[in-house]
Amino acid sequence: MENSVIDYSNDILSLRDVNERCENHIIQFYSIGKQLTVERTGTTEDKTVMYKFIDECRTWANSVHPKSHELHEIKPIRNDHQ
Repeated sequence: MENSVIDYSNDILSLRDVNERCENHIIQFYSIGKQLTVERTGTTEDKTVMYKFIDECRTWANSVHPKSHELHEIKPIRNDHQ
């Protein structure tokens, strides 16, 4: 049993859990300070990447049955790295 993997993919998350996970995921890539800096002094591309990432996270949070693994697949992606 020590090496067994537990599948949590069918867990149902509360609205509070969903919102906390979404916020933590965003802050993992963009701290509040970094969000403010990008907003004030970032290039158009920097802003677009951040906004798209945050919007994708919010879409996940507002989906009918959000799954944690789906949130972790969302990453900020610059056009020059695709």
